[in-house]
Amino acid sequence: MQTNKFHLMRKQCFVLAIIITFSANLYAQLPKVLKDANDMLRTGTETMRSVGMFIDATKRTTEQFNKTVKVVKGGTSQPSVPADQTTKPKFKKGDFTNIKWEPVAYFDGQIFPSMVISMADYRGNIDNAFMNSVKSSALGFRFLSNSSYIPLKWEIECTDKSYFDKVSGDFMFQEAGQEVYFMPNIPWNMSTLAKQVSSSPINIMFRLYDEDGNKVERSIPLFMRSINDCIYRYHEQKFDFLFTAFIQEQHPEIDKILKDALKTKLISSISGYQGDDVNTILQVAAIWKVLHDRGFQYSSVTTTSTNSTNVLASQAVRTFDNSMKTNQANCVDGTVVFASLLRAIHISTVMVMTHDHCFLGFYTSKKKDKILYLETTMLSNSDIIDKAPAAKKNQAYVDQFMQAVKYASNKEYPAYKAANDLVEIDVDYYRSFVRPLPFQ
Repeated sequence: MQTNKFHLMRKQCFVLAIIITFSANLYAQLPKVLKDANDMLRTGTETMRSVGMFIDATKRTTEQFNKTVKVVKGGTSQPSVPADQTTKPKFKKGDFTNIKWEPVAYFDGQIFPSMVISMADYRGNIDNAFMNSVKSSALGFRFLSNSSYIPLKWEIECTDKSYFDKVSGDFMFQEAGQEVYFMPNIPWNMSTLAKQVSSSPINIMFRLYDEDGNKVERSIPLFMRSINDCIYRYHEQKFDFLFTAFIQEQHPEIDKILKDALKTKLISSISGYQGDDVNTILQVAAIWKVLHDRGFQYSSVTTTSTNSTNVLASQAVRTFDNSMKTNQANCVDGTVVFASLLRAIHISTVMVMTHDHCFLGFYTSKKKDKILYLETTMLSNSDIIDKAPAAKKNQAYVDQFMQAVKYASNKEYPAYKAANDLVEIDVDYYRSFVRPLPFQ
């Protein structure tokens, strides 16, 4: 019995010695174990944070975007970094593992030719990261990495070469932890975009290369909208100034209309602001008479090929050229027509935009101290003209015109103003930045 007790005690002591030895080894390794665990936790957190930023990007407000994102424009010179300070892209299983990236295609995967053309050489100063990222074509790359100075070669190619062929270059991801949007200049074929009268799908290829020739390629289907589709809001950012792109003050048809305006005998010359306020008003009235007699009709069609959403809003707009060919105009079209004609004779205009309507404002003098508003959808009204005898027809045309002026100036404008539901887009100001769409 004592012998058994002795063996049992020896066995317990042996097990205890093993436990003590194992524990000592464990405690010796504990700092490294904890460090590794902490590193794994931190790396995992950073990875999840990075992925989360990519997932949430489309849900960010423009204010959040401006605070967290750096936008690099196309044509920006890349920094010269010594080779020993760069981080080589790590390529494994068909992808780069030390830098996250994805193609950028704004506007819910839609391209608006009217925006691409009108903002192709935008000269305004845009102190806004979000605006710089969506300006013009809004195609590019989105990068995020925990390393700095990662050199890459990039390429964007359109499968339909009629829009653009291929553009490529070098890019250096510089700052670890900084989400970067790289937005290169896309060599769009402007002639093709200007002829885009219907909407159609296109496919764009986005590629990244490292110096060893490893390639990662991603393809995304996009939707090319009609040239007549005008985007005027995306997220909280307003683009209603793009309506001015549809104003075509150099259209050749304008000379014919002005010639006919002289024949009305309401005016003796096309003189812009060289006369008094009444002379300015009569010039606009003469143009009104010419368009009325051409049979211009109000058309309420504003629907685009894709419905507006809570994120993106757009509207179908006829250029001056389109309206001349169809003799139809909705509220925006009619405003575009008159703005085109008045700008051609150097009368300054504004486009008054509300949540559901648009009408014209025009200054009666060069000083811009007096302005009248015009409801262009009343262009086809004839109640006063039809009742007037032949000898008083011209006065009837002026009265019919003034009916539309009084309605807009005394009723519409004050009502929308009181409701804080209008924006006045100064056409002269935005023409310095936004080019007009070409006419056929």
